[in-house]
Amino acid sequence: ESRPGAARGQRPGARAGKLRAEGAPALAVAVGFFPDKIFKNYQYQRIMALFHMEDPAYADITLQQNKGLISIGAGRIFGRGMFNEYHNYVPKAENDFIFSYIAESIGFVGCVLVLGALFAVAIKTLTTGLRSQDKLGTYICTGVFAAMAWQIIINLGMNLAVLPVIGVTLPFFSGGGTSALMMYLCVGLVLSVYMHNKKSLFDH
Repeated sequence: ESRPGAARGQRPGARAGKLRAEGAPALAVAVGFFPDKIFKNYQYQRIMALFHMEDPAYADITLQQNKGLISIGAGRIFGRGMFNEYHNYVPKAENDFIFSYIAESIGFVGCVLVLGALFAVAIKTLTTGLRSQDKLGTYICTGVFAAMAWQIIINLGMNLAVLPVIGVTLPFFSGGGTSALMMYLCVGLVLSVYMHNKKSLFDH
Protein backbone atom coordinates (compact mmCIF):
# COMPACT_ATOMS: atom_id res chain seq x y z
CA GLU A 1 0.00 0.00 0.00
CA SER A 2 1.55 3.28 -1.06
CA ARG A 3 1.54 6.33 1.19
CA PRO A 4 0.22 9.70 -0.09
CA GLY A 5 3.67 11.26 0.11
CA ALA A 6 5.26 8.32 -1.72
CA ALA A 7 2.81 8.71 -4.59
CA ARG A 8 4.12 12.18 -5.23
CA GLY A 9 7.75 11.02 -4.81
CA GLN A 10 8.16 13.01 -1.61
CA ARG A 11 9.67 11.50 1.53
CA PRO A 12 8.19 12.23 4.98
CA GLY A 13 11.40 13.98 6.02
CA ALA A 14 11.21 16.24 2.98
CA ARG A 15 7.61 17.14 3.79
CA ALA A 16 8.58 17.94 7.40
CA GLY A 17 11.45 20.11 6.17
CA LYS A 18 9.10 21.95 3.83
CA LEU A 19 6.64 22.59 6.66
CA ARG A 20 9.43 23.97 8.86
CA ALA A 21 10.70 26.17 6.03
CA GLU A 22 7.21 27.57 5.46
CA GLY A 23 6.37 27.85 9.14
CA ALA A 24 9.48 29.77 10.24
CA PRO A 25 8.67 32.95 8.25
CA ALA A 26 5.06 32.78 9.45
CA LEU A 27 6.24 32.56 13.06
CA ALA A 28 8.64 35.49 12.53
CA VAL A 29 5.80 37.61 11.10
CA ALA A 30 3.53 36.66 14.01
CA VAL A 31 6.17 37.62 16.57
CA GLY A 32 6.91 40.89 14.73
CA PHE A 33 3.31 42.05 14.38
CA PHE A 34 1.70 40.47 17.45
CA PRO A 35 4.39 40.41 20.17
CA ASP A 36 1.81 40.93 22.92
CA LYS A 37 0.08 37.71 21.84
CA ILE A 38 3.29 35.65 21.74
CA PHE A 39 5.25 37.01 24.73
CA LYS A 40 4.40 38.53 28.06
CA ASN A 41 5.32 42.20 28.31
CA TYR A 42 8.47 41.70 30.41
CA GLN A 43 9.69 38.99 28.01
CA TYR A 44 9.20 41.27 25.03
CA GLN A 45 10.99 44.10 26.85
CA ARG A 46 14.01 41.86 27.52
CA ILE A 47 14.27 41.03 23.81
CA MET A 48 13.92 44.65 22.74
CA ALA A 49 16.54 45.71 25.31
CA LEU A 50 19.18 43.77 23.38
CA PHE A 51 18.83 46.26 20.54
CA HIS A 52 18.86 49.31 22.84
CA MET A 53 21.60 48.51 25.35
CA GLU A 54 22.47 52.21 25.81
CA ASP A 55 18.88 53.47 25.93
CA PRO A 56 18.05 54.89 29.40
CA ALA A 57 14.50 53.59 29.00
CA TYR A 58 15.86 50.04 29.26
CA ALA A 59 18.44 50.79 31.96
CA ASP A 60 16.82 48.55 34.57
CA ILE A 61 16.65 45.63 32.14
CA THR A 62 20.16 45.98 30.70
CA LEU A 63 21.88 46.70 34.04
CA GLN A 64 22.87 43.08 34.68
CA GLN A 65 24.21 42.50 31.17
CA ASN A 66 26.07 45.82 31.03
CA LYS A 67 27.73 45.08 34.38
CA GLY A 68 28.56 41.59 33.13
CA LEU A 69 30.23 42.96 29.99
CA ILE A 70 32.32 45.34 32.08
CA SER A 71 33.38 42.47 34.31
CA ILE A 72 34.29 40.26 31.34
CA GLY A 73 36.35 43.04 29.75
CA ALA A 74 38.15 43.76 33.02
CA GLY A 75 39.62 40.26 33.09
CA ARG A 76 41.63 40.78 29.89
CA ILE A 77 44.04 37.92 29.09
CA PHE A 78 44.95 36.36 32.44
CA GLY A 79 42.40 37.89 34.81
CA ARG A 80 42.71 39.62 38.16
CA GLY A 81 42.91 36.46 40.23
CA MET A 82 40.32 34.38 42.02
CA PHE A 83 41.01 35.96 45.44
CA ASN A 84 41.51 39.55 44.35
CA GLU A 85 39.86 41.97 46.78
CA TYR A 86 38.38 44.07 43.98
CA HIS A 87 35.84 42.67 41.54
CA ASN A 88 33.22 44.53 39.56
CA TYR A 89 29.75 44.12 41.03
CA VAL A 90 27.41 42.03 38.84
CA PRO A 91 23.90 41.19 40.11
CA LYS A 92 23.42 37.44 40.58
CA ALA A 93 27.05 36.77 39.67
CA GLU A 94 26.93 33.47 41.54
CA ASN A 95 24.08 32.17 39.36
CA ASP A 96 23.25 33.29 35.82
CA PHE A 97 26.32 35.50 35.45
CA ILE A 98 28.99 33.26 36.92
CA PHE A 99 30.78 33.37 33.56
CA SER A 100 31.41 37.11 33.99
CA TYR A 101 33.07 36.39 37.36
CA ILE A 102 35.15 33.60 35.80
CA ALA A 103 36.24 35.93 33.00
CA GLU A 104 37.28 38.67 35.40
CA SER A 105 39.05 36.24 37.72
CA ILE A 106 41.04 34.11 35.26
CA GLY A 107 40.77 36.09 32.04
CA PHE A 108 40.47 34.98 28.45
CA VAL A 109 42.85 32.05 28.91
CA GLY A 110 40.84 30.74 31.84
CA CYS A 111 37.57 31.12 29.92
CA VAL A 112 38.97 29.06 27.06
CA LEU A 113 39.96 26.31 29.52
CA VAL A 114 36.56 26.35 31.26
CA LEU A 115 34.62 26.25 27.99
CA GLY A 116 36.96 23.57 26.66
CA ALA A 117 36.25 21.41 29.70
CA LEU A 118 32.48 21.94 29.41
CA PHE A 119 32.36 21.10 25.72
CA ALA A 120 34.65 18.10 26.30
CA VAL A 121 32.11 16.72 28.79
CA ALA A 122 29.28 17.42 26.34
CA ILE A 123 31.06 15.72 23.43
CA LYS A 124 31.99 12.73 25.61
CA THR A 125 28.32 12.44 26.54
CA LEU A 126 27.34 12.40 22.87
CA THR A 127 29.97 9.83 21.89
CA THR A 128 28.86 7.61 24.77
CA GLY A 129 25.34 7.69 23.37
CA LEU A 130 26.49 6.95 19.82
CA ARG A 131 28.43 3.91 21.05
CA SER A 132 25.57 2.61 23.17
CA GLN A 133 24.39 -0.88 22.30
CA ASP A 134 20.72 -0.06 22.90
CA LYS A 135 18.46 2.78 21.75
CA LEU A 136 17.48 3.83 25.27
CA GLY A 137 21.11 4.58 26.13
CA THR A 138 21.47 6.55 22.90
CA TYR A 139 18.34 8.58 23.62
CA ILE A 140 19.42 9.33 27.19
CA CYS A 141 22.90 10.51 26.22
CA THR A 142 21.66 12.51 23.24
CA GLY A 143 19.09 14.27 25.41
CA VAL A 144 21.64 15.09 28.11
CA PHE A 145 24.10 16.34 25.47
CA ALA A 146 21.45 18.61 23.92
CA ALA A 147 20.39 20.00 27.31
CA MET A 148 23.98 20.61 28.36
CA ALA A 149 25.05 22.19 25.07
CA TRP A 150 22.02 24.50 24.93
CA GLN A 151 22.55 25.57 28.54
CA ILE A 152 26.15 26.49 27.80
CA ILE A 153 25.27 28.39 24.61
CA ILE A 154 22.32 30.27 26.12
CA ASN A 155 24.23 31.19 29.28
CA LEU A 156 27.16 32.53 27.23
CA GLY A 157 24.71 34.46 25.05
CA MET A 158 23.18 36.04 28.15
CA ASN A 159 26.59 37.03 29.54
CA LEU A 160 27.74 38.45 26.21
CA ALA A 161 24.46 40.34 25.70
CA VAL A 162 23.51 38.57 22.47
CA LEU A 163 20.57 36.74 24.06
CA PRO A 164 18.00 37.95 26.61
CA VAL A 165 18.39 37.04 30.28
CA ILE A 166 16.12 34.04 30.88
CA GLY A 167 17.68 32.49 33.97
CA VAL A 168 19.63 29.64 32.36
CA THR A 169 22.60 28.54 34.45
CA LEU A 170 26.10 27.48 33.39
CA PRO A 171 26.41 23.71 34.02
CA PHE A 172 28.63 22.70 36.97
CA PHE A 173 29.56 26.31 37.77
CA SER A 174 26.43 28.30 38.59
CA GLY A 175 24.94 28.18 42.05
CA GLY A 176 21.41 26.90 42.56
CA GLY A 177 20.29 23.60 44.03
CA THR A 178 17.75 22.36 41.49
CA SER A 179 19.82 23.09 38.38
CA ALA A 180 22.99 21.57 39.84
CA LEU A 181 21.13 18.53 41.18
CA MET A 182 19.47 17.79 37.83
CA MET A 183 22.75 18.18 35.94
CA TYR A 184 24.55 15.73 38.25
CA LEU A 185 21.65 13.29 37.96
CA CYS A 186 21.96 13.52 34.17
CA VAL A 187 25.70 12.83 34.40
CA GLY A 188 24.89 9.81 36.57
CA LEU A 189 22.59 8.47 33.86
CA VAL A 190 25.29 8.95 31.23
CA LEU A 191 27.84 7.15 33.42
CA SER A 192 25.36 4.30 33.86
CA VAL A 193 25.03 4.00 30.07
CA TYR A 194 28.82 4.08 29.74
CA MET A 195 29.37 1.36 32.37
CA HIS A 196 26.70 -0.94 30.93
CA ASN A 197 28.23 -0.70 27.47
CA LYS A 198 31.86 -0.97 28.50
CA LYS A 199 33.42 -4.31 27.58
CA SER A 200 35.31 -6.13 30.32
CA LEU A 201 38.47 -8.20 29.90
CA PHE A 202 36.37 -11.39 29.91
CA ASP A 203 33.97 -10.34 27.11
CA HIS A 204 34.48 -12.03 23.75
